[in-house]
Amino acid sequence: MTYTISNQCIACEKCLPHCPTGAIKKNDNGKFSIDSNLCNDCAGSYGVAQCMAGCPTFNGCTPTISSLIKSAQTTTNNYWDNWFVTYNRLTSRLRAKKETLYWHHWFDTYSQKLNLLPHT
Repeated sequence: MTYTISNQCIACEKCLPHCPTGAIKKNDNGKFSIDSNLCNDCAGSYGVAQCMAGCPTFNGCTPTISSLIKSAQTTTNNYWDNWFVTYNRLTSRLRAKKETLYWHHWFDTYSQKLNLLPHT
């Protein structure tokens, strides 16, 4: 599903640094647009589209109509095929989450403490 910039956009530029694919561009006239060839709905990086999640108007960035129609057609064609596609897409997003340095520090600290315990 690709996204587009709606007329609700206030050109605050908050979406620019959040797009993992760099699909959001600023035109010469100061308006924003999303390159549909680059937009991938943040698949593999985030659980939700970051342009939409970071938009202060909550409607400045919306799915394109053709994406919504295609999604609806896919849903009605075969429920189970769509269910597995959705499941695989969402679980791939979970696996794609980058672990934080805090988690690595916590794991290293406590795993070392567990190694120091006497084994019985």
